[in-house]
Amino acid sequence: MKIVQSFWSGNLTDFRNNYGWLSYKYNWMSWLLSCHQLVKYHKEVELYTDRFGYEILITKLQLPYTKVHVILDDLNDYHKDLWAISKIKVYEMQNEPFLHIDGDVFVWESLENKFKDAALITQNLEITADCYIKMWNEISPNLSYMPIEIENYHKHTKNFACNMGVVGGNDIDFFKEYTKRSIDFVDKNRSSLPENNFHNFNLFFEQVLFYQLAIIENKEIKFLFDEVFDDGEYIGFAEFQEVPDKTYLHLLGVYKRNPHVCKAMEVYIMKNYPESYSKITRLINEAEGNQNEIEFLTNEKVGELISDFDLELRNNVFTSDNDLLKRNLYTEGLPRYLQRLLFNKEDFNIVLLDGFEQVFTTLDDQELSFLEIKELNSVSRKYDLDDLDEAILSEISEGIRYFDLIAKMYTHFDDDSQEAKNDFLMLINKMLSNYIVFKIIAIYQ
Repeated sequence: MKIVQSFWSGNLTDFRNNYGWLSYKYNWMSWLLSCHQLVKYHKEVELYTDRFGYEILITKLQLPYTKVHVILDDLNDYHKDLWAISKIKVYEMQNEPFLHIDGDVFVWESLENKFKDAALITQNLEITADCYIKMWNEISPNLSYMPIEIENYHKHTKNFACNMGVVGGNDIDFFKEYTKRSIDFVDKNRSSLPENNFHNFNLFFEQVLFYQLAIIENKEIKFLFDEVFDDGEYIGFAEFQEVPDKTYLHLLGVYKRNPHVCKAMEVYIMKNYPESYSKITRLINEAEGNQNEIEFLTNEKVGELISDFDLELRNNVFTSDNDLLKRNLYTEGLPRYLQRLLFNKEDFNIVLLDGFEQVFTTLDDQELSFLEIKELNSVSRKYDLDDLDEAILSEISEGIRYFDLIAKMYTHFDDDSQEAKNDFLMLINKMLSNYIVFKIIAIYQ
C-alpha cells in the first residue's frame, strides 16, 4: 500500500506564508517531521506538489520522498482557500491501494501494516454538531448545485463526517466515483459561492461527502481510532511528551496555533533530525534577513551537547554556552523518563534549571506571580504560579531527591487518609511532569 502526501501552495508562493500555523516556520517544520516519520516506517512515500512546493520541500529542505510528482500547478485556477481540492485531485490520480497522509500528521509505526486489507480507511468518525451546522447554514443558501449525498446531509445536519488526516484503502473504484462527485460539487458552485465561504466549504466536499457516499453505497469504513469525536473537540492528538508510546499525532485546528505544541514539535525535530533542522533554520534566517551564522547540528553534535548538559546538571552549575539549545535537547523525552521512574517507584534527583525568572504582578489588589521562561528562537513562555508551585519549587531550588521532596511536601498536607495522600501524590507528580515540559526542572538518576 503506497503512502502519498500532497502540498499545494494555492498560489501563495511567499516562504513566510503560515498556511494557518502560528508561524510559517512551523508549517515547514511540520512537513519535515511528517515526511521523515513516514519514510522511517514505510517503503514508498510519494509527494504530489506544485513548483513552489518542490522548490522548498525537495530542492531546499531535501526531504526524503521516494518519488515526487510536480503536477498541482494545474489547480491554480481554484481559489487558494479551497485547500482540499488538491487532496481530492490526488485521490483521483491513484490507481492502486494507497493512504494519503496530511502534512500535519506524524506517525511512530506503520499504518500500512494496520490497514493493508481495508477497503476504505479514515482517521476517525466525527459528529457534525454545532460547528458544522453553523458553517452549513452559511454555505447552503448560496449553493447552486447539491449532489444527492449532500441533500441527505442537508435534511439531517446532525450527522457524521470522516476526519481525513489519514484516508485511503483498496477500493479504488469508490475513490474514482467519490472524487468525480466531489470535483463536480466544487466546480458547479465556484461562481455562486461567496469567497468567504470557500474555507469552510472544504469540510463538506471532502469529509461529509465521503461519509455520505460510503453510507449510500453500503461501504464499510475502517478507522484508525474507534472513538467518535465532536467537531472541534479533538483531545489527545498533540502530546509530543508521550511519543513514542503514543504512535500518532495530528496537529489539526487550534493545535497549529498553540505555541507550546509548536515548540514541542520544533524541539523533537531539533533532537531527532538535527541536520534537517539546521537546513530549515538557515532558510528561516535567510527569509528574515538574519546574518548570524547558525552552527550546523549533527547527531554527533547533539550527543555532545546532551552529555555537556548532563554533566552541568549533576554539578548543578550551568554555563551560558548554548544553554537554551542544550536544555531543549536534554529535556526532550524527559517526561517519559519521569513516568518510567514513577511507575517503577525509583528515586531520582531533581534540579531547578536556569533560563527563567519569577515575575510579580497585581490584579484586582491580589498579588500574583509567574515564571517567564526563555525559549530558543521564539518569545518567552509564561507559567502561572500558585502556593503549591511556590512550595515545591522552593524545596527543589538547591536540588533534591524525589523521595525527600515527597516527604517534605506531605508536611504541608493536613489530611492523613491514604486516599487523600494518594491524590496529593498524583497531583505533585503531574506538576513535576509539567515543570519538565516547561523546562523549569530536569531529572537524573
